[in-house]
Amino acid sequence: MVSPLAVVACGAAFIAACSSIAVAETGIASVYAYSGSKTASGERANPGALTGAHRTLPFGSQVRVTNKRNGQSVVVRINDRGPFVRGRVIDVTPAAARILGFSGLAPVTLDSSSGVATSRGGTASFASVRDKPAIILAKD
Repeated sequence: MVSPLAVVACGAAFIAACSSIAVAETGIASVYAYSGSKTASGERANPGALTGAHRTLPFGSQVRVTNKRNGQSVVVRINDRGPFVRGRVIDVTPAAARILGFSGLAPVTLDSSSGVATSRGGTASFASVRDKPAIILAKD
């Protein structure tokens, strides 16, 4: 969530500069995979992809998910809505959960921007990032 101070600083003339304000969330991640069914974005669910479900982030957003227990991180692309269980902040595919080192539930931190950055500082359409590979971040 953007702080009120950041919103005040972002007038109409500065909206493009403020489109990449970082957002961080902490909560529980869960694993989900509905192989073959359609996601809320309209694409087919793929348990082997590095994707996730979030309640409010725009489809196509890239989100770094960090497992607080072991420090492992992965960047997933939001392509679905959920989770709809109190306390959970993201659902990730089994492939993402394997990289994060968990198989059920895990405490995580999410780091994201309000959109998918482009070279011009705007936001990209979902179609332009849908088929691009996600980034895997190794633990230091």
